[in-house]
Amino acid sequence: MTESNVKTSAPSIFNDVLGPVMRGPSSSHTAASHRIGLMLRDLAGPGLKHVLFEFHNEGSLASTHRTQGSDMGLAAGLIGMDILNEHMPSSLEKAKQAGLELSFLVADYTASHPNTYKCTLTLEDGTRLTARAESTGGGMFRFTEIEGFPLFLEGDEFVVFMLPESGHFESDIAQLVNVTQSMPGFIRSSRSEKNQETALIFSFSDESGAESAFQACNARKGFTRLIRPVMPIASNSGASLPFDGLPALMNNPELLVKSLGELGLIYETARSGFSRDKTDGMMKKLIAVWKKSIQQGLTGTEYQDRLMGSQVPEFLSRMKEGRLLPAGPLNRMIAYSCALMEMKSSMGIIVAAPTAGACGGLPGCLIGLSDENQLDDDILSRGFWAAGLVGIFIARGATFAAEVAGCQAETGAGASMAAAGLVEMAGGTAQEALDAASLALQNIIGLVCDPVANRVEIPCLGRNAAAAGNALTSANMILGGFDPVIPLEETIVSMLEVGKTMPHSLRCTALGGLAATPTAKFLESKLLC
Repeated sequence: MTESNVKTSAPSIFNDVLGPVMRGPSSSHTAASHRIGLMLRDLAGPGLKHVLFEFHNEGSLASTHRTQGSDMGLAAGLIGMDILNEHMPSSLEKAKQAGLELSFLVADYTASHPNTYKCTLTLEDGTRLTARAESTGGGMFRFTEIEGFPLFLEGDEFVVFMLPESGHFESDIAQLVNVTQSMPGFIRSSRSEKNQETALIFSFSDESGAESAFQACNARKGFTRLIRPVMPIASNSGASLPFDGLPALMNNPELLVKSLGELGLIYETARSGFSRDKTDGMMKKLIAVWKKSIQQGLTGTEYQDRLMGSQVPEFLSRMKEGRLLPAGPLNRMIAYSCALMEMKSSMGIIVAAPTAGACGGLPGCLIGLSDENQLDDDILSRGFWAAGLVGIFIARGATFAAEVAGCQAETGAGASMAAAGLVEMAGGTAQEALDAASLALQNIIGLVCDPVANRVEIPCLGRNAAAAGNALTSANMILGGFDPVIPLEETIVSMLEVGKTMPHSLRCTALGGLAATPTAKFLESKLLC
């Protein structure tokens, strides 16, 4: 057992970039809230009766928590419902039937992130517990506080949280460190400034160590809970990575002779601790989900609470009739991208790539090219590995959250990743793939997030299709010898800096841009009727 005050874990392609596999309109709202709900369920233990969620009045959740599925995701997580369950849309009713009351309030308090969840849990015996969490984009999240104690939990490890009874801390920590010192994990402590008490936080990558620590803690006086991971890849803080970021990769000529897709697979194999075959197998499972979702979306989708009906079947029909302008593989990419977006809007199963609001551009682009040219899944997988690695660089250097940096961080990031994937599938070099990623992101810097009627449909559908066009154009320009001038690392930094200058109204609040037009307000009023 090692003592540590700060958790360090590199981003994972399957945790941070490609995924989650989900239902719902938004990854940062629906998927992250579902994961937050699952962890709150463990924190509460049996007998949870009521949960109050307070959303910051100047954050994104104040205006979007209902229309983008935060309420739905929280309810599903709190009752232990899987996010792929077809009853997700009725999770609030299911929670009520289970005797769980949920309240949602917009409040004025200090928050460091626009997607902040301030949570108060009440048990049947009157016990009250508090927690604070933040949704950070693409389904990622972090708990920053439990019972007033600062901490950092991202749902990728088993955690034992213990609040020793007053006066028992010194003796308990000495005994618990002795009991758990042979276990593969970390012990951290957190001190509350409010009352000068101290909590113990044990983290483990495996369940057996966590269970042993939980039993040891639970045998002592105080409050103890075991909180289970909700992410597909464990933290693996001891992983030996081939490179820890884009600068390290660019400074290693021995690595740059490999393709970017190969480097992505090497990175995630090291990060996950799995075998190469298992890691690549996980990617091919995602590809199977994408392909199935595309085919379902192409046949048409239905859902009552949406702005538009299904438009893809008509587009596909006209494409087959030759009524569209000739565009090589682009029209197929448009159809596939929009099919995935319409699946999302109908509560169908999709993969956030890198977010639910940008779930169409990247897979629609790569799978569209693959189907157009009848490529096999090994080539397609390499394209996604290249795209995933670009996503890692964006996750490390910026954000995928439109609430933080606008739509450039979602469909812009998706286009950047797709451009790299296309170059990989065309047999380009790692440098060419990185250059294409930079060019695609440059093309979309400054794009705002202004969802009409708070739904992730308009202008999101068109922007996902446009992301495919941007990616294809950028890939061909680089393969054709164009110079992107600004390297990817600097472009990522620029994107984040531009995002920070965007007004609150243009960062996924539906208070500005297209969302503020008369037509948008009319459509919103119709949905509220």
